[in-house]
Amino acid sequence: MFCFVFLCVCQSSIRLQKFVFLMWRHYNYERMRRGADFYLLQSNSTYVNIWTAVQSLVIITAGYLQLCFLKRLFKSEPAEGDKPRC
Repeated sequence: MFCFVFLCVCQSSIRLQKFVFLMWRHYNYERMRRGADFYLLQSNSTYVNIWTAVQSLVIITAGYLQLCFLKRLFKSEPAEGDKPRC
């Protein structure tokens, strides 16, 4: 009877040790993966910030060019002898 109990306890502790090892391995794997994801997130954040700045500059430049073009389109020189409009 004692051998049977001892055998069950040994098998249970070996099984428990195996499960603890598997959980430890999974934990370390996820921790490394989380670190890799963090660096990927930082890299993507830098990429997105740069492209946002470039697109903002393009939008501002396009608006300025449109303003210059419209000002030149409506600019009219008074003919000789005519009074200015306002």
